[in-house]
Amino acid sequence: MTQLPGFSLKNWQNQAQQSHEELRAQAREPVQDGEAILFTDDVLSLTTAVEDISSGGAGLVLRDEVCAIRENVTLTLTIQSGHQRMTRQAVVRWVRVSGPETRLGIQYIDHICLSPDSHRLDIESVRIDPSCALRIPASIAVRRKLLPFLAMDGVVHVATGSLINAGLTNAVERLVKSPVRLWDVDKSALDKVIHEVYGNALTVKALPVAGAASNDAVDLGDKLLYAAYIRQASDIHIDPGFNGARIRFRVDGQLENYDVVKHGAYTELASRLKVMANLDIAEKRLPQDGRFSHQFVRGGRRVDIRVATLPTKYGERITMRLLALQTGALTLDRLGFIGEHQRIIESFLRRTQGMMILTGPTGSGKTTTLYAAIRMLLESRDLNVITIEDPIEYEIEGVAQCEVDPTSNKVDFAKALRSILRHDPDVVMLGEIRDQETANIAIKAALTGHMVLGTLHTNSAAATVTRLIDMGVEPYLVAAALRLAVAQRLLRRLCKHCRIPRPLTEQEALILGRANLTGARIYDPTGCVYCGNRGYAGRIGLYELLELRADWARDVAQGRGEAQLVENMREAGMHGLIDDAIDKMITGETSFHEVLQVVSSW
Repeated sequence: MTQLPGFSLKNWQNQAQQSHEELRAQAREPVQDGEAILFTDDVLSLTTAVEDISSGGAGLVLRDEVCAIRENVTLTLTIQSGHQRMTRQAVVRWVRVSGPETRLGIQYIDHICLSPDSHRLDIESVRIDPSCALRIPASIAVRRKLLPFLAMDGVVHVATGSLINAGLTNAVERLVKSPVRLWDVDKSALDKVIHEVYGNALTVKALPVAGAASNDAVDLGDKLLYAAYIRQASDIHIDPGFNGARIRFRVDGQLENYDVVKHGAYTELASRLKVMANLDIAEKRLPQDGRFSHQFVRGGRRVDIRVATLPTKYGERITMRLLALQTGALTLDRLGFIGEHQRIIESFLRRTQGMMILTGPTGSGKTTTLYAAIRMLLESRDLNVITIEDPIEYEIEGVAQCEVDPTSNKVDFAKALRSILRHDPDVVMLGEIRDQETANIAIKAALTGHMVLGTLHTNSAAATVTRLIDMGVEPYLVAAALRLAVAQRLLRRLCKHCRIPRPLTEQEALILGRANLTGARIYDPTGCVYCGNRGYAGRIGLYELLELRADWARDVAQGRGEAQLVENMREAGMHGLIDDAIDKMITGETSFHEVLQVVSSW
């Protein structure tokens, strides 16, 4: 084996211990013409390396035998395609070689990037457009490791694990019948995503193509549900009108058009969805509610789908809410709790009794925050946690979850809560405190050694006190039990890959009531392949926390209520929802346009 001048195996072994993050940072350096960069998962020795580019036999062979590369080294690269072979010199700046995968004693490299026009992409962070994925047959996508994921400005963006060159680009353009931009991705990650897109529990022919004409109600329903799932929609709206039924998805709180189906196809689709939700298909004059579950991807998340129908002039309007039952990595910091807010809520969760109420409008993420709090409790100590929900939105291992039935009088929140208190709970979570009976039972539970977590519909944290008193709870009981009230909203989170900086104008600063912020750097959305050309990717929470201190609790007990609490919070310098929104705008988490929604509605 040829050893590089000045090379030390011991030094290399020490250098090989550096973190993957550092290597990835190096990998993002721009590729200059005439250079080659080799990507793999592990840092091991490099001997002879070969990569198969396609089943056609194209390959890239490193002829120089080296033990390791940490400095600029010139290698002779032999590129072979069919019967043609050419040799060129290239400078390799750094190398990572895959570990256990060997074939006939040859260690394979995950990817060799020769083209200066190549673009590295984290395919697992990209939002896949399901209608774009079917621009190539599933069999070719799986065999050739190609995945079209977005059509934008007349260009189809395609992820590939193969060597990007003019030949591949031309072949893919012929395949999709459109100009393409190829993105270099990790092979193992691409395999996983391709499996999720094309290896779905649905048949390949049932994958969604927007605008496709289909009289098969089963096929059309499956297409619709799968498209919503892939786009990470929270709701599906099917609204019949004069010219057909318009289908829209709610993604990150915003409605997006998906398709329009003809009346005949819509009628069949409505019947299919009602059958799945166990509704009466003959009843079209009364509203109905139902549900069903579906596992879209083998080994993936199971989704609970709530279906509601409403009779309208042109037919039944159908709304479906998609609830991914697994919690994933729900943590307080991922939800937007930082700094003092995180300290306050974590301080409450170290208690053994007391009440925490989350407030906000429907769809503001209150239940998600409660689940994150429960996960934190379970990670810190062994507890008996019981929840009462309508519906169960996430499944949490180790938690007894009870679902109430609002359509009958057999199990409601108050009856379930009375029963739960006989099961020796440490923590009780109430999906919603709706009436005086439930509120009084919850307050008394918080005063008798239990931690109670619940939600209300109010506009601010201080209004929680007023709401509980209006429901019939005595002020002194509210003061004794309530320890923390959290008001929250959701704003769209800027895509970190395409946001662009600019200064805050004087007029914008005045609108926010923060003239001192004129000229501060903020960010605007643009749109890219990672966010599906939206400019936003996901949502982030805004929070206002009211920690009921002893003197403030006395004010509540004496009937001073909400107005006094607001004054106390202002004097203490506590941040409100608008303050938190502005902070997240300045840090680049969200945009001025999103913050303006909070300011305008306050």
